[in-house]
Amino acid sequence: MRDRFRGIVGRFWADVKAARQRGSFARNALFTFSDALVNVLAQLILTPLVARLYGPEPYGVYGLFITIATNLSLIVGLAYPNALVLPRDEDGFQRLARATFALIVGMTLLITPLFMWHEALFRIAPALRVMGHWTYAIPLMVLLLALVQYFNAWAARAKAFSLNAKIGPAANVGLRAVNLAVGTATQGATWGLIAGELVVRTASVGAFLVGLKRHGIRLLRGPYDMGAMKAALREHRSHPLFVFPSRWLALFSTQLPVFGLITLGDTRAAGQFTLGSGLLLMPLRLFGYSLAGVFYQKAAEARDAGPQAVASITARLHARLVMLGLLPFTFITFFGDAVFALVLGEAWTLAGTYTALMGVFYFFRLLSEPLVTLFSVLGKERKMLGFYATAMAVNLAAVLVGTHVLRSAGGMIALFAACNTVLYLDLSVRLLRLAGCEPWRPTVRAIGLTIAACALFAGARYLVLGTFAPALQ
Repeated sequence: MRDRFRGIVGRFWADVKAARQRGSFARNALFTFSDALVNVLAQLILTPLVARLYGPEPYGVYGLFITIATNLSLIVGLAYPNALVLPRDEDGFQRLARATFALIVGMTLLITPLFMWHEALFRIAPALRVMGHWTYAIPLMVLLLALVQYFNAWAARAKAFSLNAKIGPAANVGLRAVNLAVGTATQGATWGLIAGELVVRTASVGAFLVGLKRHGIRLLRGPYDMGAMKAALREHRSHPLFVFPSRWLALFSTQLPVFGLITLGDTRAAGQFTLGSGLLLMPLRLFGYSLAGVFYQKAAEARDAGPQAVASITARLHARLVMLGLLPFTFITFFGDAVFALVLGEAWTLAGTYTALMGVFYFFRLLSEPLVTLFSVLGKERKMLGFYATAMAVNLAAVLVGTHVLRSAGGMIALFAACNTVLYLDLSVRLLRLAGCEPWRPTVRAIGLTIAACALFAGARYLVLGTFAPALQ
């Protein structure tokens, strides 16, 4: 035990020393981690105020709007922004950058007419009628989100992680500040949350355009050589063929409950789920997504050094993710309802129950999603697509059963969470094996630690609240 403790401390100090080296994994990770930390703190401090102003129903409409826009923002880019870090020479990067930018703008223009005649859209999908005239704003939101993804990838290519660390927190704080201002002025009007997104994401795009000037953003002025751009898109065709459908399925399958709850006619429950799942993403962003971009860039470099180098950085990151995520996610599993009621008010207790149901699922999601870029780095995109296609089918079945058989919002979320716990545990094993690591020892260790932490918090809840787990409402 003493040797293990010394080893943990030794690795920690080694990371601290490495963070002083320009261009090191630890230093770049520190920039992205600080970005995520500020975002999380902003959410912790400001979200309770925003939630008390707007209430569950406006969050339900906002959740539907942002879910549609987020999915379409992936579609218009076809995952080509993810390929920006891959070209080995500057000419190849410039061709791909111009082609991807043109693709995003062109695809957005193609989907715009669908939302300009929204009465026809409402006849096809009546559940979308709750958004009213805000459907007109969806194409603009799609373009803004796609461009933010695109510029994020550009900054990662340039190793300008400090730029992301500035813009990300500023956007998060600004979003909540706008939401608070509009909510206070309008007494929580439904459109306040949507308007805040549009204003802040527009400002983020402007900030990236300024911040990336010294990293060649001027090349977007042209010239646009159609032949060269087509060649660049063909060279990275594995992204639209495999990476895009995988990323879209990964996103959409975890958002299916929003559509299920809207289909049940329960806009308030959709708002509860939107807020709860959004807050569950906080530790995922802090400990997982903050490292994913750096890991992608580092793994692409390690690939050329041999399989052992990839296995080494993968095993280290997996072990750190276990240590970082175990307590936050298992704590929320047993105290989510109590924390939400205390911090956000009794109106949001159900959101806390939903987060409790999904706590263990999000822990195993943390152990796998930051490593998913290994599929692209190692040329195994088909395997990634196979996993996410399976996940989509399982999640769709869970939501359909919850909607049409159980006819229960709580039952749907519980079934959805149970299915995803198993799916993401399986994904973690697959990724460790793909990287060349021995998968079962770290997996069994993670499961054992999860069981121990759950037992600890279940006992603590019984002592404090008199029950072992939150009640499904």
